[in-house]
Amino acid sequence: MTGQEQFDRYVDAGVFVAVDLVDLRRQAEGPVIPVVELARILAVDPASVELLDKADEAGFTELANQLGEVFAAIDGDRLDEAAERLNVLLALYPAHPHLAKEFGRWRLHHHPPDLPLVPMWTAICAENIARILAAGEAARLGTCDAQNCNRVYLDESKNASRRYCSTACNNRARSAAYRRRRAS
Repeated sequence: MTGQEQFDRYVDAGVFVAVDLVDLRRQAEGPVIPVVELARILAVDPASVELLDKADEAGFTELANQLGEVFAAIDGDRLDEAAERLNVLLALYPAHPHLAKEFGRWRLHHHPPDLPLVPMWTAICAENIARILAAGEAARLGTCDAQNCNRVYLDESKNASRRYCSTACNNRARSAAYRRRRAS
């Protein structure tokens, strides 16, 4: 993977799911991420949504916590720590590539086909983030620079220059900087 390649919502689903899980956990008001939110996040894989039930809330919440630690390590430029944390997850649920036919097309999956839902997504998320780190693209994973925002993101821009989780945070930060300059 190079900075010039586009991320694919299906192939790279693990990193997109990881970002959404971490963000939901950081914004959550309750002790677990609700199953309705998990279903929205996992919609990239309808089979996962079908298997999802309330009993998965705690497992996905713990996965979100673990992935949050990975993002914090990356954001703090502690890549060795991020790699160690990912290696722990990969050791627990190693990626086992296999081909699966979906909608008449062969797709490469990176998890054992018979894993329960939370371990399966742990393998997928950890493998996708590990692939980004291994490609030297850790800077594409970040935490929003906006004041009072702790959301994480995957930078899909060509020049890897993103600093904010959303246009709204970017606009608020720019407006605040403009007001500070005007006040000086």
